[in-house]
Amino acid sequence: MIENFTENYGWIEIAFFYSIALGFAAQQIWKMDREIKKDKAKAAAKKAEEEAAKASGNPTPDEPKES
Repeated sequence: MIENFTENYGWIEIAFFYSIALGFAAQQIWKMDREIKKDKAKAAAKKAEEEAAKASGNPTPDEPKES
């Protein structure tokens, strides 16, 4: 029985290390997805702020004031 088990050490090692690699890749994809969502939310908030400033006639910090 032990002889049969030791023949599978290679497969056990492959499965163990590939599961670690796939877990790390999944974590990185999840992390990047959250970062992209945060960036999109910041961009949307900035755009809404700029549109509100234009509608009220106040220039945004990026736009020069007209003299």
